[in-house]
Amino acid sequence: MTELQEEASVLPLSVTYTPDGQIAEALGALVGRVGALAGDAERAAPFVTTMQAVMGWVEAHPEAVTGDVALTFDRTADLLQGDLRWASPEGAVVAPTVTAADGVDLTCDVDGTQVHCRVSCPCS
Repeated sequence: MTELQEEASVLPLSVTYTPDGQIAEALGALVGRVGALAGDAERAAPFVTTMQAVMGWVEAHPEAVTGDVALTFDRTADLLQGDLRWASPEGAVVAPTVTAADGVDLTCDVDGTQVHCRVSCPCS
């Protein structure tokens, strides 16, 4: 396994995945690792919890997703940000019903059949 030299080389990071339940555990670990590398792991814990909750909702509602989910992480100054985007079948478009952890901002928007959720936290 390769050790990263600097946290700056980690972000931005983009992953596209199919919510088929087989990669859920690995994605949860990835979110935890990004949170830890982006700053103080304890401060990033609410971000990680909220991201994992949104991804868990996606995994639990496969009927609400058509195709792949795009997952992107980035950081600006002290703001750690995660974006999830996916398409939903016509007539089945719904934004996730997830509650953000304390100190984390979660917004989910629907535009036609496209769903976008952004998780951000001043925790990096």
